[in-house]
Amino acid sequence: MNFNELRRFYIENFSIGNLNPSSTKEHSSFERKLILISLLCYVYNKNKPKNPDLTYYSLLYKLNKNLDLPDNFLKGLAIICEDFSYNCNEFPTFGLEGKKILEEIINILKSYMPF
Repeated sequence: MNFNELRRFYIENFSIGNLNPSSTKEHSSFERKLILISLLCYVYNKNKPKNPDLTYYSLLYKLNKNLDLPDNFLKGLAIICEDFSYNCNEFPTFGLEGKKILEEIINILKSYMPF
């Protein structure tokens, strides 16, 4: 595959470019995409010991309950999180704790735009 073919394959399968989180006082839109990945990795890492069958995809599938995000987006994001978390055991939560972590994940996922 040449560069353009690889780029197109990446965009079709692994891009989180359809997320459009607004900037906050504390974080830019770009930072919030990284926060999403880190928080998903954190939640996965905390829940995996209690649920050995947990995968990033199954976690995102559960979080998607009321969001109706496309399955191919969930799979791509799951793969991105798995890649980022490889050989990592600590993930920043950016000062968020408990339910605030899930609220931030859902809030960022709600920024998904299908185009």
